[in-house]
Amino acid sequence: MCGIAGIIDFKNKNVEKKTVENMVSIQHHRGPDGRGFYFGEGIGLGHARLAIIDLSARAHQPMPNEDKTKWIIYNGEVYNYPELREELRRAGHTFRSVGDTEVILHAFEEWGEKALTRFNGMWAFAIWDTKKRELFASRDRFGQKPFYYHLGNDGFTFASEIKALLQKPSIEKSPNDQAIYDYIISGYGYMDISDHTFFKNIRQLKPAHYIRVSAKTKSITQKKYWDLNNFSPKHEKSESSYIEGFRELFTDAVRLRLRSDVELGISLSGGLDSSSVAYTASLLCKDDRISSFSSCFEEKDSDERRYINDTLKVTNLKPHFIFPDPAKIFSDIDSILWHQEEPYSTLSVFPQWHIMKHAKSNGVKVLLTGQAGDEALAGYHKYYFYFFADLFRTLKLGKAFREIKIYKEIKGKGAPVFKDVLKILLSHFLPEAVKRPGRKFFGNKMPGYVNRHFREECKTPGRPSRKFSSILDNDLYNALKISPLPSLLHIDDRSSMAHSVETRSPFLDYRLIEYAFTLPLEYKIRSGETKFILRKIMSGCIPESVRTRQDKMGFPTPLKSWLKGPMRREITDIFNSKEFNKRPYLDSKSVRDEFKFFCEKGKPSELTIWSWLNLELWLRKYID
Repeated sequence: MCGIAGIIDFKNKNVEKKTVENMVSIQHHRGPDGRGFYFGEGIGLGHARLAIIDLSARAHQPMPNEDKTKWIIYNGEVYNYPELREELRRAGHTFRSVGDTEVILHAFEEWGEKALTRFNGMWAFAIWDTKKRELFASRDRFGQKPFYYHLGNDGFTFASEIKALLQKPSIEKSPNDQAIYDYIISGYGYMDISDHTFFKNIRQLKPAHYIRVSAKTKSITQKKYWDLNNFSPKHEKSESSYIEGFRELFTDAVRLRLRSDVELGISLSGGLDSSSVAYTASLLCKDDRISSFSSCFEEKDSDERRYINDTLKVTNLKPHFIFPDPAKIFSDIDSILWHQEEPYSTLSVFPQWHIMKHAKSNGVKVLLTGQAGDEALAGYHKYYFYFFADLFRTLKLGKAFREIKIYKEIKGKGAPVFKDVLKILLSHFLPEAVKRPGRKFFGNKMPGYVNRHFREECKTPGRPSRKFSSILDNDLYNALKISPLPSLLHIDDRSSMAHSVETRSPFLDYRLIEYAFTLPLEYKIRSGETKFILRKIMSGCIPESVRTRQDKMGFPTPLKSWLKGPMRREITDIFNSKEFNKRPYLDSKSVRDEFKFFCEKGKPSELTIWSWLNLELWLRKYID
């Protein structure tokens, strides 16, 4: 895991070395183990290295091929690099190092852009071709690793982080009003869904895309190389075949992500996903004791120690419990925001931040996580309703009513179902031309806290297109591509790399994701249980208290009580400040009234309050 940076000068002038050096220096946290540079005619590349695989100098970057006609800088891990290296050796390639960087370079020489579909991992890399005077850059399928760029008349500038781009004097620090508008009105998780950022004229390479930048023609082309409709269609198997197929893929996904030349750890929350990863990793590393890191709180409704301790009993993990202190939240937010670079809609970053900090202090450079299990296997509560809607859509009425009956027995007789299911069905079947005026008439009115002039200048975000016939699969696809996964991955990368820690998620193995989308619905939700197939393969492995959990916490934070308590005075001062009142985005009086009502009545949502606060702090940090 590293930080990359580069500048292409379209006029073939020498790139200012100091600028590239500053771009690398400000990303030192991403790669404290070494720096490297390459400068040629009209090109400058820089790299900050976090040594994870092949710790020797042979893996130094920028790395050239044998005749130095191609140079690579790379951030990420391609976990199946040993298998690819053997295939390339048989094709006649020779290797100086034993890591994955050189494998990527040779794979590109051998297969071109088709090499991308052979990689299993997370990455953002750039390869400069000195003969063609062309840059080829790519980002992994789900966007786990970032790649930002600025295209100007003078050239193309790119880096792993936005703050690195801002080291170039010609790049302005201007807010992107449309991104701010989308963030304000769309709620939790609305970030990283397009190539736009919160900074005007700074963009990001989209996940599962590659880009070619020609210094000769001063042109840029971008193309998608992978999507979830590229695999074979669904076909029925026996239940044992589905379950064994998933078990084999999940175990192999964990096995590949245990490849490391440094110490490993597990981010253990006590939920089903991270506990499944922890158990499987512990099983595969019988002789090595892996550390686990868990966030805990004194507030019982946010504390998961009961489940964490149950999981620890069936593993050989060495536990570490971290207790984030709300009294330090504002001092930590300043550093967190500097690393996050864009506003984020949840304070789950706070306990995550302290887990990464604690891992680093214990000498752990790699953490496995349970990230994306919910998005792959329908783990969120709302997916019950999409599942019921699918059963009605396919006229499986008996099964639909049986599943709803079980759901009501679990959640309570008064649990609403049919109204929500009807909304989903209507949304699925009605054409957009009918739904648009309906939304305008019946609801989705603009909140009063949005500045009237600001909302008149911006466009309402487009709605996700329908890709699958299954209502549930379609929403899972949007969860992976739009919200919440892109936002969660953004937060995860910045929090971990701020402390020079690499995170790996077995659930984001592309083979596992593709397999999940071949599963019939009942392997995702059945008899009142979400993530049915994962619970099935973990039967007899992890404790039943964890395996059968129905509540969902994630990285829980007692945000509501903190906003009303230890954070209230500071928030009130911010919402009363001159800086806040002169912003064009929110109606400051409405915000103050809403916050007062929240402190007294608990409404609106604490995430809404947090989004206002976070936006203001971001503007002060990066724009003012």
